[in-house]
Amino acid sequence: MKDKVALLMEETGCDRAEAELALELCGYDLESAVAAVPRLFQNILVLKGRLAAPAEALYGLWLAILNLQDRSLLRARAVVSCNPAVYASDLDQHWFDFEGRLYACRLWAGALQDVSQETEKLLASFFDSPQADAFYGEKDRLKPRELGRLKSLLAGLLGKVDIQVRPEVLDMGQFQEVRPLEPSGPQRGSEPPGARGLRSGARQRRSLRRSPAGGGLLVLRIALEHNPAGIPAADLRAGDVVYATITDTRDIAQYLARIFGTRVGEGASSLPAPVEAIERGSGREALIRVRFSAGLCGDVSVPSDIRLRVLRRPSRTPWWKKIFGA
Repeated sequence: MKDKVALLMEETGCDRAEAELALELCGYDLESAVAAVPRLFQNILVLKGRLAAPAEALYGLWLAILNLQDRSLLRARAVVSCNPAVYASDLDQHWFDFEGRLYACRLWAGALQDVSQETEKLLASFFDSPQADAFYGEKDRLKPRELGRLKSLLAGLLGKVDIQVRPEVLDMGQFQEVRPLEPSGPQRGSEPPGARGLRSGARQRRSLRRSPAGGGLLVLRIALEHNPAGIPAADLRAGDVVYATITDTRDIAQYLARIFGTRVGEGASSLPAPVEAIERGSGREALIRVRFSAGLCGDVSVPSDIRLRVLRRPSRTPWWKKIFGA
């Protein structure tokens, strides 16, 4: 018995109490106990977080994986970007998918590699310091006081920052296993939120999703300013400037509205934005996408005959081309 306990401790790195429990549960079969030890105790805490520094127009994701048994940091990862689609990432997804999304966000337009690396170093130093002791004892119960310390640390690098955190508790076996891809379709979490737009109807999703958007696109719900003397929606063309208000109720939309100097909802001032794509629906409606900035668009469906406030830029086509053609 003593020899088996020592062998199990040497093989798995567990302590004596864990080795004795594993052997007892497995009928003192050493091979079964070796396989059982990683599944016995939930000693891995995964912290999935996102951050936003609205004043600096910075958005990010971060991940910290802690071993609660030996109170050590297994790894810390972070990405900081100017692309608001990063902040729209779902914190409730599986930690494996969340980490994959974090890495994908590093490749998107707007990612700040130097700032991301500094943030990663800052997280590593924090979770390796006595300041983070409370995180190693709370498991899935994180208190505002502990989060406040982390928030203050990040604020020193990024300015005034808001953070959100979701904990996920695992056993060592769950942490070490390789999680397979989904049996069909793209890997979960790989598509940026809003990439399919906020439109209803299968035809709308199929068509505007194929418009030149690129990865990391965030699509907001918007409304367009009407003008009785304006141009009908059906006559809009790419490049026309319309006047949009943000009606999206998500938190990220609130942040962006503030950055643009407006707000969400009724009474908000409209923002000039160029039309990127327009599609005539099967009925009496037009599907319009406007571009606010790199990685940020707005989608709306309006009646085709409604007149909108439009600033139409003069054509740059040479006079000879209008007469003789290309």
